Amino acid sequence: LRAMSAHSRERRSFLKKGIFGAALLLIGGAVPLALRGGIDRVRPRGALRLFTPHEYAIFAAIAARIVPGDGADASWPTADALDCAGKADALMAQAHPTVGAELRQLLRLFESGLSGLFTNAQPTPFTRLAPAEMDARLQAWRHSRVALLRSGYQALKRLAQATYYSSPEVYPRVGY
Repeated sequence: LRAMSAHSRERRSFLKKGIFGAALLLIGGAVPLALRGGIDRVRPRGALRLFTPHEYAIFAAIAARIVPGDGADASWPTADALDCAGKADALMAQAHPTVGAELRQLLRLFESGLSGLFTNAQPTPFTRLAPAEMDARLQAWRHSRVALLRSGYQALKRLAQATYYSSPEVYPRVGY
């Protein structure tokens, strides 16, 4: 019995070490994904009030994929031309500080390669993706089984649409 007991202790010890080692490998592999930076393709046009320059670039990339929308022809102004990210920054800077902080967290979560790995198997920051891959990440959040991701998508979409369609340059196109 002592031989069996020692053997089972060794096996349990090995399993514990194996599980611990696997967890370390998982964390070690996930940290670079979580910390990998994106590309700031768009620079702020003026002083930012809430966003960092990188958060501005993330929102600009999101807005560029959402508005003016799939049905719009090339004559519609782009989200970049209307500076939707700058308008979102100015608008959200007026909101309660907690709301602004949550939006900034949402932008960083959306940008994260780790988030992309779990939502649509793309371990790349959003701003480094090709346009079709960006659309796939947006759709993964839109149709996610996780309510937090779905509501995060809706918040980003509505903010992009609000800043776009509130621009005077768009009024004649929507019959206003």
